[in-house]
Amino acid sequence: MPSPRFPLRSARRADTPLRGDARPRLAHDVTFERAEDGRWITLLHGVPASRVSGDVVALLAAMDGETMLDDLRRRFAASEGLETFLRLVERFRASGLLDDAPRTPPGRVSFRPPFTVQLATMHAPVIFDRLTRFAAPTSSRDVVLPLAVLLGVGVLAAALQAEELWHVIVSPVPLGALVVVVVGLASLTLLHEGAHGMTLAYFGGRPRRAGFMLFYLAPAFFVDVTDGWRLRDRRQRVAVALAGPAVHAGVGATAVVTALAVAVPEVDRVLLLLAISCTAIVAVNLIPFVRFDGYLALMSALDEPNLRDRSIRDANHAMAWMLFGAPRDGRSLDRRWSVPFGLASVVTPIVLVLLAVTRIGDALAAGGPAGGVVVMAVEAAVVCVGAVLLVRGLRRILRAGVSRVRFWGVLAALVVSVAGAGSLVTVPVSAAFGFFPENGRVMLAQATAGSTAGMRPTIPREVPVVLTSNGILGNEYLGSGTASPRPLRPVTAPLESFVPVTASGASIPAVIVAEVVVTDASGDVDIGRAVVDLGTQTLWQALWAAGVEAPLSTLLSEK
Repeated sequence: MPSPRFPLRSARRADTPLRGDARPRLAHDVTFERAEDGRWITLLHGVPASRVSGDVVALLAAMDGETMLDDLRRRFAASEGLETFLRLVERFRASGLLDDAPRTPPGRVSFRPPFTVQLATMHAPVIFDRLTRFAAPTSSRDVVLPLAVLLGVGVLAAALQAEELWHVIVSPVPLGALVVVVVGLASLTLLHEGAHGMTLAYFGGRPRRAGFMLFYLAPAFFVDVTDGWRLRDRRQRVAVALAGPAVHAGVGATAVVTALAVAVPEVDRVLLLLAISCTAIVAVNLIPFVRFDGYLALMSALDEPNLRDRSIRDANHAMAWMLFGAPRDGRSLDRRWSVPFGLASVVTPIVLVLLAVTRIGDALAAGGPAGGVVVMAVEAAVVCVGAVLLVRGLRRILRAGVSRVRFWGVLAALVVSVAGAGSLVTVPVSAAFGFFPENGRVMLAQATAGSTAGMRPTIPREVPVVLTSNGILGNEYLGSGTASPRPLRPVTAPLESFVPVTASGASIPAVIVAEVVVTDASGDVDIGRAVVDLGTQTLWQALWAAGVEAPLSTLLSEK
């Protein structure tokens, strides 16, 4: 029987092994639709999920809750061994196709773990039907060729402006320019998602839902294009996935080319920042290990629905087998790289979230009470979601039939190992401050509401300090020296000392904490971000200091 292709969805009782005398029943909300190429499409709650063969449809339809699996095997796959056939049915069950695994279809409000909340309108089909009426008919070549030329010219323009681009990356952004770019990026996100929907509609599909979401802590729009599984040509499904990144790539190339022709510095900065932002968005979007457009394109090109979920399931089973002795199940994804891809799909979102949290913490490290509140709120949300996911994963392993003695023994060993490593491994520790000149001297300060009550000097005498720019995306080395504490004194400091934003004449209350003796400088040391070397601490001490003490100190100092 031909190997089916279908998505992986979690199912109740999925941890209970099937036997030959089991009598599965097809879920009531599973239907089938004949595709133009002769294959069939499985639908869950009316939502296209995968493309399968007619043999698979016949097998699933015969699962009536009364016929034993051994009888179904002899009827539909007599040449297959019972164990191979049971693994196949396990994949059906894990996909949500069998009776006790119904899935509520996404509605107006839905949550997708670990960090996605969607608010949707269900009128997307009508909206895109109207939009496509105004789109002039065109061929794929008429779109791809001009875009390729534009991207090539954009790369050349970027090379010619490499120095200007670097300056934008490592410099604070004028408030007005930042507002323009943020509004522009928000509009582009809408166009990005609209391009997915328009491309799907152009090929004959119907976008189901559209709306606003929080995606890995970032606000964004979205369009549900699962109807793309109705498209017979996988190249069309790849085009639907890449239509969004093509919008950002085209706008980024246009911006950098325009900046080359414009001689107004303020406009150049906005255009280059827009080009950099678009490039970063495209690069992140093409990561195949997260549910970004690159993953959707890869999944469509391979014709492997729910590629990521299925590979994660294989990786989870492999790890559960190696660590806890769980039963070895057949792979959900028949690819050699299934387990490594699944592990990468687990690790990559964690890395992205940690990078985002770290960048937020760095940008707001010297930002006073307001910055401390934001950092603590983001950290609390990430820790809570991570704890819930970890507990759920451990519960799934425990329900998989592993030895409870081995489970708790291995878990205890892992906890002890992690705790021990965190207590023994040392890491460098630093603190971030803003710096600015005062009477020919370079002063370090911390943003505050102006009061020094409750504050204590945190800088030892003559500790190394590195002075950098306070850039929106990076920092440039400006100089180095030694810092020594000074009596705490309230002052009014430039805004760009604490946040990577400039505004004419803008300043905020701060407290001077130290003075820097500059021993090396690459140029003028004016205003920016200072990183003070505080020696080393154990990993746990460093995490606690950076994640809890630093943001809390700005709040407690106001009491």
